[in-house]
Amino acid sequence: HNHMQKEAQSVDPSKKKAGTGVGGRLMDILKRNGYQTATNTVNGNALLNKGDSFYNNPSWTVSTRKFAALDDRSSVGSEMLEIIKELNGVANSDTSKFGETWSSRLAQSLFEYDMAKEVDRAVQSGAFDMSNYGDATTSIAIELKAVAQHMKSRHMRKVDREVYFVDQHGFDDHFSNNLAPKLADANAALVQFVDFLKLESIWQNTVVLMSSDFGRTVVPNGGGGTDHAWGGNYFMVGGGLKGGQIRGVYPADLSDKSDYWLRRGRMIPTTPYDAVWSAIATWMGVKGDTDLNFVLPTRPNFPRCELYTDEDLFEDYNVLHDSCQIWDEDGDGIADAYDACPGTEYWIDGNTVDGSGCFLPTPSPAPVSPAPTMTRGAIPVANVLDPASKIIGQGGSSYYGLSTAVDGTTARFLVMKNANLGSPGFIGVPTHGMKSIVHGIRIYMPGDNKNRDPVGFKIQGRMNRADPWKFVAEGPLSPPSDRNPCSNNDWYNPDVCSVVNSSPESPDNLLQHVEQLFYNVETYHEYRVTFPETRYVSQVNVAVGEVELVGRLIPDNWTPPPSFSPTTATPTTAAPTDHPTTAAPSVSMAPSSMPSLQCGSVFSEGAEKIVLWNNYDTDVTGKFQFNSVVNAVVPGYGNSPGAAQFTYTGDPGHHFPAIRQGVSYSNACLRGGMQLAVSFKAKLLNATTDTGIVCDPASDCPRARFRARQDIPAPLSGTYCNGWYWVPRPEANTVTWNANEWNTVSGIFTIPPACEGDVWRWFLFDITMGKPYAPGEARLVVDDAKVVIS
Repeated sequence: HNHMQKEAQSVDPSKKKAGTGVGGRLMDILKRNGYQTATNTVNGNALLNKGDSFYNNPSWTVSTRKFAALDDRSSVGSEMLEIIKELNGVANSDTSKFGETWSSRLAQSLFEYDMAKEVDRAVQSGAFDMSNYGDATTSIAIELKAVAQHMKSRHMRKVDREVYFVDQHGFDDHFSNNLAPKLADANAALVQFVDFLKLESIWQNTVVLMSSDFGRTVVPNGGGGTDHAWGGNYFMVGGGLKGGQIRGVYPADLSDKSDYWLRRGRMIPTTPYDAVWSAIATWMGVKGDTDLNFVLPTRPNFPRCELYTDEDLFEDYNVLHDSCQIWDEDGDGIADAYDACPGTEYWIDGNTVDGSGCFLPTPSPAPVSPAPTMTRGAIPVANVLDPASKIIGQGGSSYYGLSTAVDGTTARFLVMKNANLGSPGFIGVPTHGMKSIVHGIRIYMPGDNKNRDPVGFKIQGRMNRADPWKFVAEGPLSPPSDRNPCSNNDWYNPDVCSVVNSSPESPDNLLQHVEQLFYNVETYHEYRVTFPETRYVSQVNVAVGEVELVGRLIPDNWTPPPSFSPTTATPTTAAPTDHPTTAAPSVSMAPSSMPSLQCGSVFSEGAEKIVLWNNYDTDVTGKFQFNSVVNAVVPGYGNSPGAAQFTYTGDPGHHFPAIRQGVSYSNACLRGGMQLAVSFKAKLLNATTDTGIVCDPASDCPRARFRARQDIPAPLSGTYCNGWYWVPRPEANTVTWNANEWNTVSGIFTIPPACEGDVWRWFLFDITMGKPYAPGEARLVVDDAKVVIS
């Protein structure tokens, strides 16, 4: 019980944020984003409310008993608390880390004590009238009444977002069935609580979520009670909810014949608890993959569109459910690959961004077309290949059921392998004529022989037959052993096989299938799908029932925003994106004399204008994007005196973890329109074997970027520029990467002309792995990083 209660409160089974709870992490993000937050526990401490110690969120104990004042009189008659505060005040330069930690925690506790004393005085004075609440007699009713009274003090405590934790015990009925009276107590307590909050006009802004350590068996044991199990039923109530819904999939069969049945009625759950917390987090104001993955560390483990947003559960909402179909780190509604300003702070009141993800107004020589968000023209589909698509066999000596590969049924498509012709599969050419973006593959099982199932896939795309194939995605598959039967074992007949009823957001969960989602923003018309391996290695055939390429159709009148790829000849007016798709607009600019004018007092006449140089001969430690850790390596790899390395140990949902360094002389001479020559040496290694990883410099090798921001001074306020700005990659096939050697990465970066101020809030230099890797999979080693004004 103790273990599973902690799991239910942490919602972090992998311990990525060990020692914290989901409510605490939610308040951490909201506090970081400018809200006034608090966590509250009735009569004790709850793991659910524990956040990261870095944020030091206020955590209140709501007591159902009379407030107990500390003995705050010392033997000399002075105020003891004031003496303690003075002793634990501002630290000196030689104060130890232990001393600083002790003092900060004690100061926080004393602040909470002082505030609790003020609240108690208000209660005793009658300021918080509870006469309309009525008598509370059961333990759960008493705790909820204490919560209601504490909620009335929210303005005094200056909070606008908070979480409360109450509990009710006594449900572990192994030897009796005491469920009805316990639920009656809970129901009566909730009725009082809800009625009072309605009178206070705060029920509309309150939600109550029920949780338990685990479910119970659906059949009784020999003692007349029930035993521990997995899946169960939970409820959520609130004034702003879209009520009357039953979410999740209720088992169609509650007998031991059910696929969800495990030993004596222990049912496998169908909906993760993360899904409900995802809706609550977005309702309270959290957006974007980075922040949501901090609140819910296992969120990337689930199909994105199976998790809820507040649109699914609340009347008033911030985040559309369809946002699940794009990767959007900063939550501004612009897909990452099209986001020219990926650091846009979504939490700022009145924040409005243009089609490229930058704050308005953004200087631009021409209007910017909207990026492909889910509400701006792209059409989500379960399969970008329509049933009438032309299917051409690949990698086989014979093909059976070509017409059924994407026909919408589980009728079998089979390829007899031929090792001399490459991996088996097919080319699909749709008849709708539109371009598309694919971000997932679903394979529905045929009616027989699981040994023929593919256990890996590769997808390539092209616009037409004249173009070379371009990589889209590849990866492993874990198909189920169960089959989708066809009547009379007529495996190739679509009329007697199962019809696939899927959607862009969800596969057909009534059929046996495997799904793999991935990140992709490139558009193509034709696709090649191959299966390099089968479940049984020596199997001479590969077979599938139905293949769906999940994605979006791109109508002819849909135009992605310009990619921002500055060149040395014509600097662009916005930040570079990671996946440029169209030529960037540019403005003619005469060669600038700004560097010599602005940097004359910094650099000697004729000297190289170096604004960053690091050979990593001294320790480099730190972290960026939560858990990506940078450690020094001395003497380093190869013959280099020193080199910095890091192994990504964080959440795979956080793209491009980086070694981050500050740029020297930034306030003195760096200005918009300047060109910087960037170079560094790098190795990309397998973290387990220490062997080199092969990558393509034009698409996914290590890469540099700048994190830059200039603010417009008050009283005008606002920003000149703000974002992550990528150093352009080389053109395809112009640079090679030696996997086991040092590689020099270089490029010319133009500081966005929009950065027209003369003071930088920050100007930072990142060296990234170049693409996301799984935690612990890859290690980046760098040396001799250099940035020069060219």
